[in-house]
Amino acid sequence: MARRARHAVAALISTVTLAGGAALASGSAVHAEEEPPSQAEEVTEVGSNGHCTFGAPWGGKFLCGSSVWYKLPNKHNQVFVIGLNNRAYSRWSSPGGGMSAWTELPKKNGFCYHPGKRSMDLAWVGSNKWNFAVTCLAKDKSRWYNERYARGKWSGWRTSKY
Repeated sequence: MARRARHAVAALISTVTLAGGAALASGSAVHAEEEPPSQAEEVTEVGSNGHCTFGAPWGGKFLCGSSVWYKLPNKHNQVFVIGLNNRAYSRWSSPGGGMSAWTELPKKNGFCYHPGKRSMDLAWVGSNKWNFAVTCLAKDKSRWYNERYARGKWSGWRTSKY
């Protein structure tokens, strides 16, 4: 149990940076589930010099302390990280046990900095858990939003909530 707790804590403090947001909800933000998926035994961020990776099967290279995990409505897991190029990336588990490729979120103005302390975050818009926003901090520490619509399209990065 202590090992699992260490893995969860390590994943919470790591930042993900691959080649490459706060809340969009009306009212108070509901933050993403921040515990790594239980089916992936080695999901701790491991690295040095601020660059990390996850163990198999998640993999990837990213800025330590930038990962945010979310259990999707279909019970699969998705992680968002800041890549080594300061872009936002995501990967998710698929039905049947497969994994998606690391995917860069639409990148117009999508640079993320300041890993840690919720530099990357998630929030939901309304009650549909497929409709959420990824947020991250820009170089000047302004918050940028990229909303995922329920049907899978993205809004693109913007500084306003809507």
